Amino acid sequence: MINVVKTETSPVYERFGWLTPEALARVRGVLVAVTLFVGLAVYVFHTIGSSAERDSQFLRNLRGMGILTWLYALAQMIDLRFYNSRFAQRRRASVGLPDSLHGVLFGQMVAWYGILYYGLTGDYRPFVAGVGILAVAFWVFPIRR
Repeated sequence: MINVVKTETSPVYERFGWLTPEALARVRGVLVAVTLFVGLAVYVFHTIGSSAERDSQFLRNLRGMGILTWLYALAQMIDLRFYNSRFAQRRRASVGLPDSLHGVLFGQMVAWYGILYYGLTGDYRPFVAGVGILAVAFWVFPIRR
């Protein structure tokens, strides 16, 4: 089992010592605000102009990438929250980010795929589902005081 001790002399503390619970709340808020703003920009883009038709092979590849993105992010979120496998322990030890931020970043990964898909195809459903997963990530990974 890998244990990380956060002391004043450890590299993890020096790197993320500024990440207090209050600062973590602000960082998470900024991440959500940027995600929603870019989603709104893509919505305005599709409202003003029409999207070009895409090749069916391109759409199939894009959906395949989306399936892999969703599976990876959801598996990592479940592992990080419930199973705590050696991969999650290794990531926690090497990166040093709190689980509450790491889980939200995995949720944001799904939302950003939705933005990409929405921007390229005009189909908003993956973005809405990704924002839903991001909201669930906020609930599942609360900020610990």
